[in-house]
Amino acid sequence: MLSLVLTLDHRRLEGLIDELLANPNLSLYGVIWKAYKNHIYWEEEILFKRVTDTSLLAIIRGLETEHGSMWILLKQTEELLRSNEIEGAREKIREFMRVLLEHDGAEEGSIYQFLESLSDEEQARLILEDIALAEPPRDWKCHAIT
Repeated sequence: MLSLVLTLDHRRLEGLIDELLANPNLSLYGVIWKAYKNHIYWEEEILFKRVTDTSLLAIIRGLETEHGSMWILLKQTEELLRSNEIEGAREKIREFMRVLLEHDGAEEGSIYQFLESLSDEEQARLILEDIALAEPPRDWKCHAIT
């Protein structure tokens, strides 16, 4: 269950990157940055810490290193977009996507498979940790108030 949620989040981010390649702009970049940062935060601070299979520890270290590489590429993309260097930004986006696709495949074929060994309750507890971290938009109000 949880591996499917995370895999679908990978596909969502990949789709957003495709959109950014077609139309590089800071607004969409902001959506991607938030999605990327939230995703890797959850992996590094919640998921990876729950992995008990020691044979996956070296893989996790490599995945964290790739997170850092992609972080840098996205920040470079932002700088290029802010400078209106659209072609340079597209090249960074392409480079990010190349790393991302390989990275996503590695996660899905290793760490996410580990998730399938967890009970439904253990997976639900991990999802609840994510819900506890969720932050609604600053101006959001419940429907009865709006």
